[in-house]
Amino acid sequence: MPKVEALQQNTPQWRAWRARGLGSSDAPVVMGDSPWLTSRELWEIKTGKRAEGDAENRAMQRGRSLEGAAREVYEAYTGEQMEPHCFTHNEHSWMRASLDGISFDGSTILEIKCPLSQRDRIAAQQRRIPSHYSAQLQHQLEVSGAEQAHYWSFDGTAGILIEVGRDRDYAKRLVEAEAAFWELVVENRWPEPDQEKLDLSADPKWRDAALRYREAKLRLESAALAEHKLRGMLERMATARRTYGCGVELLKSSRKGAVDYSAVPVLRGVDLEPYRKPPVPVVKINLIESNPS
Repeated sequence: MPKVEALQQNTPQWRAWRARGLGSSDAPVVMGDSPWLTSRELWEIKTGKRAEGDAENRAMQRGRSLEGAAREVYEAYTGEQMEPHCFTHNEHSWMRASLDGISFDGSTILEIKCPLSQRDRIAAQQRRIPSHYSAQLQHQLEVSGAEQAHYWSFDGTAGILIEVGRDRDYAKRLVEAEAAFWELVVENRWPEPDQEKLDLSADPKWRDAALRYREAKLRLESAALAEHKLRGMLERMATARRTYGCGVELLKSSRKGAVDYSAVPVLRGVDLEPYRKPPVPVVKINLIESNPS
């Protein structure tokens, strides 16, 4: 069972407790999925070499001001009462989570987002979790011991609910990565050369390509939202296996579901790492924004 901390969030005592470990918002940074911080920058914050910054940006202010209303609308929508709590992992005292809510039986946790970002709003409308929040949710599930998380995207009036289950394979990698990172914090060392960052803001070629990429990306997201809405309209009108007209056809079929290897009894406890394929280079391009709520 996790340790319940008698802390009120956003107090000096809570900030001090949070600074002495890794919270759920740190998880995406450690896993390389954060568009706001690098792992080196997080290490500098945790070792006191860099100030974390106390100023709230617009997104953070919006999230804090709407959290209470978002929880009330969620509770009315689901009939489930959620209470905010802070937890420490039962084995790893440096692994911590400040939850927006947890159910009375401890089976479900609540993560509230009140996004300003069009990207995050579109993802919620498409019933997707933005990649930079996946590690945060799995960290919260690991610390709390809950079986599912409710991601609640709130626009100020109504919300969209996305249910997320525990991914035990991912959680294993997450705990290993966070443990290795925290060891670097405790030992006050950073072994890799400082080649993680390259600021090309002054390079005119980079600036031109970056600005045009941002414009294209935002147009693509807007088109994706329009495509999602129109797809829903077509699906509602299509009553046959093949429905067509005006250059568009809609085909209905089914396929086998993916195998959940974590649920296969004979594989429980089996170390699957020796069977993992070699790592491959991954390139991600993010639109950099201020820190989220």
